[in-house]
Formats: sequence, C-alpha cells, structure tokens
Amino acid sequence: MQIDTQVESALVLLAQGNAEQALRVLQNCLQQNPGHAGALHGMACVARAGGDNRAAVALAAKAVQLQAEPHFHITLGLALLAEGQIEAARAAIHVAVLASPRDPRAHDAMASVLEAQHRIAEAERALRTTIRLRPLEQERHLALAAFLSRHGQLEKAIEVSGKALRLDTQNLFAQNLHGMILHGAGKAAEAEPYFRVVAAELPTSAPALANHGAALFATRSYEQARDVLAKSVQLEPEAAETRSNLGLVHMALGQLENAAQELQLACALQQNDARLMLNYATALADLGENERAEALFRKAETLAGKSMDAARARMNLGVLYLAEGRFAQGWKLFAARRQIVAPPACAAGLPQWDGTPQESPVLLYAEQGLGDVLQFLRYVAPAARRVPVLLYVPQSIRSFVQQMDVARLPNVTVCTSQRTLKAKAACGLMSLPDVLGMEVPFAWQSDIAGVQKSAPGKKSALHVGLCWAGNPTYQFDRRRSIHPQVLEPLGRLNNIVFQSLQKNAEAQQTPFPMAQLPPGDVLDTFRIMAGLDVVITVDTMIAHLGGLLGLPVLLLDRFGGDWRWAAGSTIMQPDGEVRSLWYPSVRVIRQPQAGEGDAPWQPCIATVVQVLQKMAEKRTDMVP
Repeated sequence: MQIDTQVESALVLLAQGNAEQALRVLQNCLQQNPGHAGALHGMACVARAGGDNRAAVALAAKAVQLQAEPHFHITLGLALLAEGQIEAARAAIHVAVLASPRDPRAHDAMASVLEAQHRIAEAERALRTTIRLRPLEQERHLALAAFLSRHGQLEKAIEVSGKALRLDTQNLFAQNLHGMILHGAGKAAEAEPYFRVVAAELPTSAPALANHGAALFATRSYEQARDVLAKSVQLEPEAAETRSNLGLVHMALGQLENAAQELQLACALQQNDARLMLNYATALADLGENERAEALFRKAETLAGKSMDAARARMNLGVLYLAEGRFAQGWKLFAARRQIVAPPACAAGLPQWDGTPQESPVLLYAEQGLGDVLQFLRYVAPAARRVPVLLYVPQSIRSFVQQMDVARLPNVTVCTSQRTLKAKAACGLMSLPDVLGMEVPFAWQSDIAGVQKSAPGKKSALHVGLCWAGNPTYQFDRRRSIHPQVLEPLGRLNNIVFQSLQKNAEAQQTPFPMAQLPPGDVLDTFRIMAGLDVVITVDTMIAHLGGLLGLPVLLLDRFGGDWRWAAGSTIMQPDGEVRSLWYPSVRVIRQPQAGEGDAPWQPCIATVVQVLQKMAEKRTDMVP
C-alpha cells in the first residue's frame, strides 16, 4: 500500500513538470519491489514525457503483463503510436476502451490513433464522446477544438474553443488556443485581445509575444506590432517566423532596409523555407535589387515543388518582369495568380480561353481591384474582334462600363448578373495581353456616353481633384496612402479650387477647404472629374479614371510602388517628367527614397506645388 501511495505522488510530480523527482521516487519503489506494475507504468509515463517512447513501450508492456489495468494499455498504446506502430497502438487502446468505456482518456487516445489512420470522422466522434463523458472538463473541449482546427474545420473549432474558454476564462492555454484558431481563420482582430492577455501574463515568453505581434500586424497596428515582435526576437533571436513577421512590419511601415535585413536573417535560419524566401525577395524587389530578387524567386519556386508557394513565386517573378518591361515573359508568369485566387462563380468550370477565334461566346471577367479592371478594359475590343464577348465586372463599376465605347461594340455584352450560361470559355481581363499576344502597353482613352470634358481656360480658377488614400484593408496601404495634413502646402496656393475625390473624406480632417465627393458609384465620380483641370492622386482607381479621361494626372507613387507605374510602364520625357505608357496624361511623381511616415512624401508634394503654381498662373493669364 505504501508503494502505491508513492507511485501516485510520483505521477503528481510528473504532472507538475518535476520529472526528475518523479523518477527518483519510482526508482525507489522498484528497488523495494521490482515487479510492482504501478511503478513500472509510472516509469513508462516518465519515459514518454522525456521523449523516450521505445523505453516507454517496454516498461508499459511489462506493466500490462503484470496487471492489465486499462490506463496501462492507454500508455502502451500512445507510446506505440509515437513509435509509428499504429495498428499495435490501436489494439492496445481498444482494450482500454472495452475495459473502461466511461474513461474519457481511452476515447481521447483512440482519437489520436484514428487521426493517424486518417479516419477523421471517427476520430472526431471519439473526441465528442469524451465531451459527453466529461462535459465540464475544459481539456476535453480544447482537444476537440485543436483537432477541428488541424483539419480545417475552423468555424466549428472556434465554436468549441469558445465553449472551452467559458468553462475557465482565466486559463491561458485556452485563451492562446482560441486566439490561434481565430487568427488561423483570418479573424485577427478577434484574436488579438486573447493574445494580448497571454503576452501580458507571460512577458518573457517569446512565443506569446510572437503570436501577439503577428495579430497586431494582421490588424495593421504596425507600431505596436514592431515593438512586440522586437521584444520576442530579443528573447529568441533564432525564431525565423518571428523575424519574418518583424520584417513584414518594417515593409508595411516603409522601412525597407530594415525589412530586408530581418527577412534575410529569417531565410538564413530556415534556408529551405520557400515562403520566407518569397518575403525576402519581395523586399529586395521593392528596394530595386531586381537581380537578387529574381534569383530568390526562382530558388523559392524550386524549393516549393508543387505547393501554392511555387505559384506565388512564379506570379511574383512575373510582376518583377512586368515592372522591368519584360512583358512577354511577365504576362505568362503572372498567369500563376489563377492558381492562387479562384475566378468568380460565373467563370467556375469554364475552360480557359487561349485567344483562338471562335463563334461561341467567351466570358471576360474582372480581377483584383477596380483600377485593374479599368486598365485592362482596353483589351476587350481586340478580343471582341476574335470572339463574341460576355463582359462581367463588379456592380460598383458596371454603370460606368456600360457607358464606355467598348460596351457599345456589336460583339460585346455587359452582363448584369453572374448567370452567363452561354459562355463556352472564360478569361480574366488581366490575362488578355498574354492570350492576345499583345505584349507592349498601349495608350488608351475611352469615350464615355453623356460625359464631356470641360474646356480648359473657361474658368477663372484652377479646379483640382484630390485623392490621398487607397483601400485601408490593403496590407501595405500605409506606404501608398498619405495623411491629409501632408497636403497642407497645396492649400497656400492662390487661384485654386479643390474637389475631394476621396470616399468618406468627411470623416477625416482636411488641412484646407474642399468640396466633398457626393455619394455615388464610379460613373458619378467620373462625371465630377470631367469638370476638373487636373487630378492629384495616390495609386488608386482615380489615377485610371483620370487617365481614361485624358486629364492631367499627378500620380504620387510610393518608393517600390506597383509594377504598372514602374520603369517598364513609363517613359522619361526630355524635361525629366516621367509619363505613363498606359495613360500619357498621367505623370508619375515617385518618392525619391523609402522611409517611414510623412517625410518620403515631402519632395513629391513640393513638386506638385510647383506644377500647380505654374498651372494656376497660366490660368490667370488666360482669363481676361
């Protein structure tokens, strides 16, 4: 009886993490009685905790021979499972299930075996049995939540982990698991408070800080994310994933040199990780180190094999080529995006059109943002010379497209719904340059029915449109968008009337008065723009609208900006101005260097001030 008590105390010590003391107690028990089954089983548990599953199998098997307790079979089965002996493990645990059907540990162990056999539905049922047996034991709910998360059933996992958390709201493991499942489901904003609590309770835990930092990055709380991730890196310098996340935060803030440094270190720590390599290559491309970026994209593709990262590598390499003006290769590589982003429902199941002339209708569908749609609509007319075209675009831009000259072509029908049953093939708008063999960008201005550009010189003041921010959900929008206060020097100019082209600008405090953009769709915005003399915008749809209208557009482009405004898509004029090959009326004014905050935009704004001053003075001279 005394040995039984000692064995129980040893198992308590083991559960508390004191394996060494537990081992000493059990060794003492076996010295007193070498054939004590409980002590042998305890030794098996210690061996499992230490990762010595082979010794655990031997010890547990000996304990079972001496005394066939159900929980001895559980330990034996789990040790066999860890050794890869799945069928033997199933047999051992099956004995435990039959002998003690109301013991949740037996069903939990059986779930592990079933999962190893890829019998996922049966494994889930076994875990749900443990919950029916012990509905108030938090660990049972947590085990099921983790299982569901591993197998992609994230919404169900969130529901179960939420129940687990309500059983004990103070349990840090439960909070962390719930946060991880939410984050994995793309609900970073919901996950962040849970990670914050865990990090606050464990301020010296690098993983806890890393989780919190990753959630802060996903919610675009970049300054906080940088601080938290930097602390995690200090605690665990060789955590490649944390360094990569820190590098991405630096990228989002515009600190490209710091980003490249962290991402390079992450790659060095995990040299065969294609995903980390892609992050580093992207930072190098933004810095203009194209040769190094190209080599890394190619290496990442090789490492990735047939995974999705291989498609990302090809797509990113395609973007690099497009930025350099290597369009023939760029379009083909850029097509890898179709493996990453599924087409709309109307195109699902339709074969990819290869550009061959045919009598059957082809569905041309919009991809990515509204600016991308506007840029690639120029290829609809060449496509319509080969096939009847069914054109599908988002509703917010549909009324505008319906007024364009391309929509009035006899072979083009703008679809009003996703039901395009007549289509026999499909093609994304951004794939048209490739399938049509039209490699080089060409300028395009579209006639819009009922919209006439105002004649210059008819107004006493210069009418200027302003758009200073893009979609805030874009992960790197901080680099693209400008705080409205940075525009303050423009307000000091005379003889200028400003029109906001910014959605929801009334929610932001602007540094000088301007007319607000009324509610409406893209067509309404275009009609307002038609009455302007010049447009100043960051890289948004507004630049494309101005280019279509032929308005003078001053595009404020971030350092390492989008490929369509890069060297391959622009031309330097004799006077030093950089003009778009896609829209000749668009002048690209780039940040001269990368950086954080407002400072990199100051030279761009200074250039805009000079341009507007000259235009305003010329307008004053022209008006009697």
